[in-house]
Amino acid sequence: MVLFPSSFASHRPFSLLPAPLNFFVLSLYIASPLFLGFVRSDSVFISSSDYTAGVYGAGPYQTYFTSNATPVAFNFVEPLNRSTNSLSSGYLFTSPRGTSTAQPSASIFDSDGHLIWDGSAWGETLVFQVETYLGEPHILVWSGTTLGNGVGSGYLNLLNSKYQRVARYTTNLTGITGSTYADFHEARITTNNTGLMTAYYIRDFDLSPYGGPSSGYLFDSVFQELNITSGEPLFTWYASDHVDPSECYDAIGTGGGSTDEAWDYFHINSIEQTDDGNYLISSRHCFTVYYLNGTDGEILWKMGGANSSFAMGDGANYSWQHHARWVTKNDSYATMTLFDNAGEYGEYDESSSRGLYLALNFTDMTVELLQDLIPYNYTVSESQGSVQLQPNGNFLVGWGFMPWYSEYSSTGELLWSAQFGVIGGNYNEAYRMLRFNWTGEPTDPPSLQLVQSSSSNLTTVHVSWNGDTRTQKWELIGASDSSGSDAISLYNQSRSGFETTFTFNTAVNSYGFYAVRALSSSNTHLGITTFTTSTENGVVSMLIGAWRAVAVVAVIIYSLQVI
Repeated sequence: MVLFPSSFASHRPFSLLPAPLNFFVLSLYIASPLFLGFVRSDSVFISSSDYTAGVYGAGPYQTYFTSNATPVAFNFVEPLNRSTNSLSSGYLFTSPRGTSTAQPSASIFDSDGHLIWDGSAWGETLVFQVETYLGEPHILVWSGTTLGNGVGSGYLNLLNSKYQRVARYTTNLTGITGSTYADFHEARITTNNTGLMTAYYIRDFDLSPYGGPSSGYLFDSVFQELNITSGEPLFTWYASDHVDPSECYDAIGTGGGSTDEAWDYFHINSIEQTDDGNYLISSRHCFTVYYLNGTDGEILWKMGGANSSFAMGDGANYSWQHHARWVTKNDSYATMTLFDNAGEYGEYDESSSRGLYLALNFTDMTVELLQDLIPYNYTVSESQGSVQLQPNGNFLVGWGFMPWYSEYSSTGELLWSAQFGVIGGNYNEAYRMLRFNWTGEPTDPPSLQLVQSSSSNLTTVHVSWNGDTRTQKWELIGASDSSGSDAISLYNQSRSGFETTFTFNTAVNSYGFYAVRALSSSNTHLGITTFTTSTENGVVSMLIGAWRAVAVVAVIIYSLQVI
């Protein structure tokens, strides 16, 4: 069997082409900005100043032969040095969005920046992570209609390893008057298999003590624990019942006079429940992390802000923060990660946002900075963001409003940093970047496209399987009819990225129908594409091939540096 590689990478790719095609590809390269930022499948950029400058558009994205997915294309401005550093196992879970993001939705990537799962069927979201439910890992993803400012109308969905929805639920605020909104800043699953989620409630409120109207409106932060199966509320907490607006830093200005301008004084943006049943929540606009009694909701202590229960050590203070998470905790000592935005929409308290790793001493009531994590481009992210401590001690940071992801060693050394779009107001952003171990077992069959050359016996195979994490090899098989009853194995190709591509000679292996079978590392058959014939597409094939070569030139994949 004769096979040919699907693509190549070189520092000087033009020199490898015949002179006429060299000129043709060079011409396309010069005109490449006209293609508005798309690159061919499994393309990543390495230290591309053109990417950063917007030569490939404000939001470069990938396209495929076998899928309609258009995920972001990463530019690894600081590639990982694999000879000296290693990463924890798992996949990257993130949900890029913004006015220049081609596909605002949940996506799973591997650490090379290659797509694993296209979650665009669930739409734009902020909540996207793996949670344990009934003893098994599930994807938790919010879906619905976004209304701006992190609120909308929709549901939380729990998906099993086959990407099938096993539960759907939303907040249940009963017995109150006024408008309520689902909030997709945060949702969790507790160890009791109950759901935690946040919401907002517009309520009448006398705002005159804070410089607003006496008949004003408050955009009250709410969180709720509920029974996932029945939707029954188990615990509901309203910020205004426990925290006076005078403690917070988001000025009322001219707001609060109507329901459309209700004052969002508190702005809840993270929540988790501890084993003792208490709750840890973060208030962005109060610069405070609160620890609440799980029975009556009373505040047990406050960390940061105007009335901190703790003395904050050097470098431990923060503002406009996100994503407070326990790492360890006992009665006397705890550690926590936190994303310090240090600013909001033009109001900058520091010169840079940071990831924080903090130690809380409950005996002395002090907070110590253990490690801070500084962004590659040393700037303030005005909203969103996350910090996740990895099993190997690394820290994974998503920079929220700034389209960057980074990973650091336990001592704060930058290991790698990637951008997923050009910096600009609402162009490209992502609420969080998290890593989880995940096994995807989709029930839909793999996708196959065969492209036959118009001038030779060569046929190119493109194959992918959205969400699958088990396939190690693809097996090309041929048959005389579409049933595949007399199918014969022709060739095995190692999986490469989201869409694997290789070429075979139909003159040597002539069959009426072809399919590709997915094989595990132990050669177990996992799934198979439908049997299909190769189709000739003439000039279109030539243009696609030429653009693929252009993508290789633009992307500049260094095989020894790719993460």
